[in-house]
Amino acid sequence: MITDKANKDFARAKVLSYKPDFDLEILELGLDEFEVWDCKSGAFILKAGEVCKRIFMVENSITRCYFVDKDGEEKTMWLEQESTVITEYESFSSQTVSKCDICCYEDSMVYSIEKEKLMKLYAKYHDWALFGLLVMEEHYVNLLKFSNTRSFNKASENYDLVESYFSRYLDVVPLKHLASWLNISPVHLSRIRKERSKLK
Repeated sequence: MITDKANKDFARAKVLSYKPDFDLEILELGLDEFEVWDCKSGAFILKAGEVCKRIFMVENSITRCYFVDKDGEEKTMWLEQESTVITEYESFSSQTVSKCDICCYEDSMVYSIEKEKLMKLYAKYHDWALFGLLVMEEHYVNLLKFSNTRSFNKASENYDLVESYFSRYLDVVPLKHLASWLNISPVHLSRIRKERSKLK
């Protein structure tokens, strides 16, 4: 249960950002089912081989979801900004073992709720069910939008996109992770960064 007022204020504001007209009494009942812990830089929220049984809200850290391919190479599935609702969606939905790791790049408070408790909230309260739907819609739309953009843009255009909308990634995310997310080689990304720095 979240007991600290500042922590609860963050969780409350995050849920309300999806559904501003949330019934406040029902909102508080749901927030009481969340847990919070202090996640250190580099720590894992989820490890491959585990079943993802929670959704998470990460307050202050960019997060990364990745898997290791048959050649032992890490492949970045997604990067998410701080203050984002995340989970390993396939494992969470099917309750099967995850092939992915999810980690934090920075120290952050992490808020989470177990799937079983969340499903009970969905079944009992219309507002919580709509919250879940809105989270999934946002994730799907963002994933599709970025996937399409990345597919049709040149690598330099994708870098411009990151610089415009995800500029903190350039300071926090290691080059090889960023390159994997953009589906280009670290050498190519490094070359683009050098070219951009000359223009400034």
